[in-house]
Amino acid sequence: MHRTDITPKAQTHICPASGQAAEHVLMYLVRDTRGCHLDGLDQLNRYPATPFCCITWMLEGEVSLLQQGKTKREQRLPQIFVAGCQSQYGVSMNLGDRHSFMAVFYSDAFHALFELDLTTVQDRFVDAMGVLNPSGLGLLQAVAQADSHADRCLLIESYVAQNSSDLFNSPWSRLRKMGQNLSLRLSCSLLGVGARQVQRRVRKEAGLPLLGLSRLWRAKRSHSQVLLDLEQGHIPNWTEHASAMGYADQSHLIRDCKEVSGRSPQQLLNDAKKNESDWIYRL
Repeated sequence: MHRTDITPKAQTHICPASGQAAEHVLMYLVRDTRGCHLDGLDQLNRYPATPFCCITWMLEGEVSLLQQGKTKREQRLPQIFVAGCQSQYGVSMNLGDRHSFMAVFYSDAFHALFELDLTTVQDRFVDAMGVLNPSGLGLLQAVAQADSHADRCLLIESYVAQNSSDLFNSPWSRLRKMGQNLSLRLSCSLLGVGARQVQRRVRKEAGLPLLGLSRLWRAKRSHSQVLLDLEQGHIPNWTEHASAMGYADQSHLIRDCKEVSGRSPQQLLNDAKKNESDWIYRL
């Protein structure tokens, strides 16, 4: 498992899914702040809008949702919770030390694996025990009781292998790989249905309206490219980056970034370098 140190104490471990599971699971993520004595703003977790569905196991500690977009929230989250696709950025707060394990699924795979209508969890954080199908409930318990994070990854990948037969020829995987070129006409062609049915199916099976998914898939690729450029020692040129990522211009990139994260690209880059609460943007 690859390790990324966020501070000398707080840690995040990330591991991409392997083999066949990588078509359906983006990654596994462990966040551990035990013994770090974080307080104040360092206890916050700032996250972007996302086209993915996640299951989080709070192995130790609790977390409370504080904000979605510009709307204030006050929701203490369950020990095992599902986060549906998020059309807005948000903020949560750790209640004391945190030790959590998260599996990040492509939304269409999540729908198929757990037989869940994604409109019921869009922009929501819900008790996983109340929404997954019977086989999914067994997985939740097994992962919670596993002895190690490596075992948790193996349990999820075994579950995916046993339940992914309907995903082999899914048009969603092709659509999500196209991302920025996604259109209603193309979606109708690949799904074999009319425009109205596409709009209904995309929310149920992929989590968000078609244009919202396309925008967030492009934002994910943009974020990944910025991280790669930084690793290679290149300072982003936002005009060139916008063109390469399929934005109309730099202003388009800035508007989209503000909608996804609440900040401009440069603000986000500056904050992620110094703020513990922006740990997820460094992944």
